[in-house]
Amino acid sequence: MNLTVVFRELWQSWRASLRRPGFVLLAGLTLALGLGLSVAMFALVNTLVLAPLPFAQPNRLVSIGKGPELIVPARWYGALHDLPALQSVSYMTGTSAANMASPGKPPAPVTTLGVGQSYLPTLGVRLALGRNFSASEMLRNGPRAVILTYGFWRQRYASRDAVLGSMLQLDGHSYAIIGVLPKNYRWIVPFDLLVPANLHQAIEQKWDLSVFARLHAHVGVRQAGVQINERLQHWLQAHGESQPEPAHLETMLLAANWTINDIGIFGIIMICTLAVLLLAAVNVTNLMLQRAVLRGHVHAIRNALGASLPRMALPMLGEGLLIAVLGITMALGIAQLALLWANATLMRPEWFAFVPGVHLTPGVFVLSATAGLLVMLAASLLALWRARSSQAVRELVGGGRSGQTVGASRLSRVLVVLQAALGMTLLMVALLFARSQQVLAQAKLGIDADHVISTTITPPASLYPDAQTLNTLARQVIARMRAIPGVRRVGVLNTSPIGSYTQIRLHSDNPKPVAVSYQFVAGDVLQALGVALQRGRVFDDTDHMGSAPVALVNKAFVRAHLRGDPLGQQVTLDLRGYGLPDESVTVVGVLGDIKTFGLAYPTLPTLYVPMAQVPPKLLLSLINRLHFEAAVSGSPITYAAAMRQAVHAVAPQLAVQHARPLSERMRNFFAPIRVIAEIMGALAAVALLLASLGLYAVVSVGTQARRREWGVRGALGADPTRLILHVLRQGMRLVAIGVGFGLALGWAATRTVQHLLTSTVAHVDAQAAAVAALALALLLSAALLACLAPALRAAHTPPVAALSDD
Repeated sequence: MNLTVVFRELWQSWRASLRRPGFVLLAGLTLALGLGLSVAMFALVNTLVLAPLPFAQPNRLVSIGKGPELIVPARWYGALHDLPALQSVSYMTGTSAANMASPGKPPAPVTTLGVGQSYLPTLGVRLALGRNFSASEMLRNGPRAVILTYGFWRQRYASRDAVLGSMLQLDGHSYAIIGVLPKNYRWIVPFDLLVPANLHQAIEQKWDLSVFARLHAHVGVRQAGVQINERLQHWLQAHGESQPEPAHLETMLLAANWTINDIGIFGIIMICTLAVLLLAAVNVTNLMLQRAVLRGHVHAIRNALGASLPRMALPMLGEGLLIAVLGITMALGIAQLALLWANATLMRPEWFAFVPGVHLTPGVFVLSATAGLLVMLAASLLALWRARSSQAVRELVGGGRSGQTVGASRLSRVLVVLQAALGMTLLMVALLFARSQQVLAQAKLGIDADHVISTTITPPASLYPDAQTLNTLARQVIARMRAIPGVRRVGVLNTSPIGSYTQIRLHSDNPKPVAVSYQFVAGDVLQALGVALQRGRVFDDTDHMGSAPVALVNKAFVRAHLRGDPLGQQVTLDLRGYGLPDESVTVVGVLGDIKTFGLAYPTLPTLYVPMAQVPPKLLLSLINRLHFEAAVSGSPITYAAAMRQAVHAVAPQLAVQHARPLSERMRNFFAPIRVIAEIMGALAAVALLLASLGLYAVVSVGTQARRREWGVRGALGADPTRLILHVLRQGMRLVAIGVGFGLALGWAATRTVQHLLTSTVAHVDAQAAAVAALALALLLSAALLACLAPALRAAHTPPVAALSDD
């Protein structure tokens, strides 16, 4: 067969398809829905999880540490020097909020990242301007220097090269600007400035470090881990440190450490997306099979006349190619829209600071085209097999009016069952996330945030060097805020009630350290937050420095650490880690529990103490931010300006980090669950649509193939209602079988998701049956609507039109 024949067959196929483009558009859109979402999700996962980090030879960068956060006690850092496996090693002390002063402007909040001198060389980062920190600048009392991020330099200094050597005022000190990070530099957390972090100070303050290293060439991660732990054991023995359990540091690729918390959820979403793509592929295949059924008479004639297999295949392959091109084009448009949504909603700096955005790359284009062509090739070949099958002889016997045979329809019906099963499974998983989001939105986490505004400041040690000045600051700001009209109650605590906490150890006979959440408070912050007092009393003016130390505990603390009547019992704090003697406090009240991290996490046993009674050295060690919480009348956001003015009236040199409704803080903290629910909801909606389209195609073609039968029945006086019920019964029977399989698959999938993502999906076991029932109702309703139109056509088939085929 020469090329002229090939082109003629393809052209005739395309012209026939475009003359009545309904089928091509339907099949193309079906392919585009599944392929577009899959392409968008692959681009997202590829950028966040699979793409290399923006550093030189990123596969040689490893994180070192212990525990979920992979941290290293500062005193252990000396054990990591001069290891044969490590080319270089560095540390970070984490991000901190700072107050930047500018002439003629109110102080602005900035975020600093404390790093070691080898931080940039270990990463292989070359500065856009300037130099790295010097050895003298790493000393505690050495020259103060700072390196700007590229974005901060562009926004604050308009990308001026003359910025080098100028001074920056941070927390009352002058810092020399010595460099600017490159534009393509990214880190896992957002920040504005790099500052030196003194290792000796970190050891004295008993800080934990984030440590990473660059491996020597040809050294594996496991080999490096063995060397690190062997060295650590020798180092601990040489320094006389004994551990309750053998000390061990994990070693993993830096890229894996950055994405380890996201792999589970992205893996589940990717699996669901691929299920949608499979559903689309099944749907397109079914459409092509139905197309072959409708053209069965033509194929049978060509087959009987001895048409070769290539001549039979070309029209179907040509139509499949046309659908593939249309579907791929629309899929790329859908993927682009999905990524626009992802960049606006999902790619927040606080979640994925190391990625500026997600875009379609040439590799994604190639993947999209390959997947679309393979799907359509498989669908076209299956349709060709249907056309060449032995069943095609019956098309000639019936003169094209014999209807769809059992053999021809069996595969289509199996595909409909598969579609219903996949749709049911995706619906149940999506509704699990939606129900989880609904539970979080309706749940009372132990506080009343509806009329509370939260104002956060960071008092630096340079301006507030002792406990007296800090307590005075807190009292004066509270007094100013209390004087604002509409403020009903106001107070301060050391951490936000949602999403964060500070640990302190209890004195215990247990060889393992026992830690609890530790909150120091001032004013009537607990009343402002609406924390319920279960027993006893709250703090008052008599609880000051010099009076008997007192404490409040929550119910979780009582359950975990107290027996009998908690009021009057003594709780001893283990303060040896802060260079202080143990301190005993008396429990004077019991509070309700606050679900700090949401319903999916256990309640933290929490100890509350008056800020005025916190030992000065402990106060200075624990304080980072002060969170003022005020219960107000009316909308909290209308008080933001007044709250800022209250802070500036007392401390004009401090920047207000946040002045926003506490409910907004809660929404932002639980935003990942909401975004996941939206993604899963979109996948479920597409799955429901595809399953409905597949069922509609099979029922529609089946009724069209039996058009003569409906006409005969109508001529004999058959009741239209009975005809409608007959068609609906046939279609719904297929859905019922698929739903049965889907319920089993969906139940297993939801159990797996809850097991893997307990930190993301709130427990909704009590509503599991309701979730399944809702998914069932949605799918059956969509299936009923899909079958209704063909049923109505069958019932209203004019007898004359049907019989005229004879």
